[in-house]
Amino acid sequence: MRNAFDLRAILLDAFLRAGTEWRIKGIVDADRKLYTLSDDTKLISKVFELVAFPVIAKALGPHVNVIETEERQTVYPDLTLILPGPEPNKLAIDMKSTYRRRGTESFTLGSYTAYMRPPFSKNIRYPYPHYREHWVVGFIYSRVPGVRADVVHIDDITSVVPPIRDVEVLIQEKWRIASDRPGSGNTANIGSIRYADGLVEGTGPFTRLGDKGRDIFEDYWRNFDRFAPRRYTTLAAYLTWRRGQTA
Repeated sequence: MRNAFDLRAILLDAFLRAGTEWRIKGIVDADRKLYTLSDDTKLISKVFELVAFPVIAKALGPHVNVIETEERQTVYPDLTLILPGPEPNKLAIDMKSTYRRRGTESFTLGSYTAYMRPPFSKNIRYPYPHYREHWVVGFIYSRVPGVRADVVHIDDITSVVPPIRDVEVLIQEKWRIASDRPGSGNTANIGSIRYADGLVEGTGPFTRLGDKGRDIFEDYWRNFDRFAPRRYTTLAAYLTWRRGQTA
C-alpha cells in the first residue's frame, strides 16, 4: 500500500512557500558576535538540516501521526514519519546535499551491507521492513568563491556574504535516483546517479524497469558483493545473473 498523500508535491510546495533563499550567514552567540560560515561541506549540510527540518515538519505534520528525528550520525534515516495503520507504516527521509561540480553532482545513499540485509536492523531506527518508502530531500548548490570564516558583530551582518547560492531542492524516492554503482571511496554505500538534472527529475537506471524498478533496486543492492570478484557490477549484468538464479 502506498501513502495516501503526495509527499513530493507537498514538500516541493512547502519549500517554495517558505521562500527561503538559503542566505544563512553564521551563528550568533550571547555577546552578539556572528561567527560566519565557510563553504565546508559538512557544515553546509548541517545548515540545510537545521533550516529544512521545520519546513518538512510543518508541511507533513497534518498527514502523519508522528515525526521522529534521528540524532545518531550512523543511524538511518534522518527523519521517520509514522503513519496510521499496521506495518509497514513508516516513511524514511534522508537529507543530502552536494555542490555543483560541472555535471558530476552526486550523493551517497546509505549502506548496502547494513539494514537492507537480514536481520534488517543494523544501523536503522526501525527494522527495514517497517518502512513503506524511502525518500531523499536533497539540495544542490553553488559555492561562492573567496568566502572565509570570520567573526563580526551582528550589526555588520549586511556586509557578510553567504558561502552558498543558487540552491535547487529535489525530493525523490531513493530508488529513483540510485545508480547501479557504489558511492565514492571504499565504503559500502550506494551511489546516486550523477548530474543535477537527473537527480531532480529522478531518472536513475532502475526507473527504466517500470513498476518493478523499486523491488529490483532493493534486490540488486541486497545481493551486491562488497569485494571483488563480484557476481555483477552493472544492472544489465545483474539481470543476467538473476535470470540464472531462477532458471
